[in-house]
Amino acid sequence: MKKITSIFAILLFGAVSLSAQNAFVGGHSAWTFALQGGTMYSVNENRFTYHENGHGWDLFTPHGSLAIGYEFTEGLGVRVSVGYGKNASACNSRQTAGNGFYPYSFKSVNAFIDGTLDLNGNYAKERAFRPRLYAGVGLGHTYDFTDAHHPWQGALMTFNNTVFGFRAGFIAEYDFADWFGIFADLCGEAYKDDYNGLKPTKEDQSYYKGYAGFPLDLRAMLSFGVIFRVNNK
Repeated sequence: MKKITSIFAILLFGAVSLSAQNAFVGGHSAWTFALQGGTMYSVNENRFTYHENGHGWDLFTPHGSLAIGYEFTEGLGVRVSVGYGKNASACNSRQTAGNGFYPYSFKSVNAFIDGTLDLNGNYAKERAFRPRLYAGVGLGHTYDFTDAHHPWQGALMTFNNTVFGFRAGFIAEYDFADWFGIFADLCGEAYKDDYNGLKPTKEDQSYYKGYAGFPLDLRAMLSFGVIFRVNNK
């Protein structure tokens, strides 16, 4: 990950140094195609057990996605994205007599439709650096759970889940040409509580330590990618 970050930083520094000479058109009425990948941090129930057992870094896992979008104006657009990732979670060690560590992982396919806003506004078309905000709604499907579960907690889990989700994020993009650019994407996603196969009851949240009662499973993601544009003339 550090190597990828360093390469991206070098490319971005070189791009900015040339910006005075290469203020390429961003995208006014354009189709966009993007490919990206990076790391994510799983914020599900019982993540505290990873930290308590010296496995905090295992909550960071890889992910990737591709997106197709359309920019209606210099500032506004929409996109559809499909992503794949490996997620980390665990059973609640504080509900067991021996306080054992019961981590598990699962795979996911996630689809979203986002609205995008270029902070350059009416000047986005004239600038190479494009800071953008986005927000969207979608679905997450989780499957292929590993079997490192506590015996009775595992019996209460669901291993094939399709749940509603929503997200918001920020993109820092630099266009080298009117058809090509690179970007960094910082995103937060939230899903219904059974995304990770666990849905604690009110009794769990009232009588057992470790459950905050928060009704969502969360993911924080940092990724880097490339974007291609086909401008409508």
